[in-house]
Amino acid sequence: MQIARDGEVILAISRDVSEVGVLLVAAAAPTVGAKVTLTMQLPGDTARTVEGTIVRVDPNTADLEGLWRHRVAVELVERVDGLEPLLEEVSRTSHPPPDPNA
Repeated sequence: MQIARDGEVILAISRDVSEVGVLLVAAAAPTVGAKVTLTMQLPGDTARTVEGTIVRVDPNTADLEGLWRHRVAVELVERVDGLEPLLEEVSRTSHPPPDPNA
C-alpha cells in the first residue's frame, strides 16, 4: 500500500482494513491530521485509490529498529463499498508463511 501527500510517497503494509479505515505499518511517520491518498491492491481486485485522514501515528513496538517503525491509522473519507467480501476472500485463501524454525 502507498500513502501519498503532496508528492511524498510512504510505503506501508496493511494490518487491519475495513470499509471505513486502515491500520498500517509504515517506514515513515506521516503527520496526524494530514489528508492523504491511499493506493491499495488486493489479490483478484484492481488497484483502488481512496482518500483519508491520518488519525493516529504510534511507534510500532514490534519493529522499532526495523523498516516498519510506525503504526498509522487512517480514517477513510468515503466508505469503500464492496471491500468486505474481498477481504474475507483474501483471509480465507491466505496462508501464513512457513515457520523457518520448523
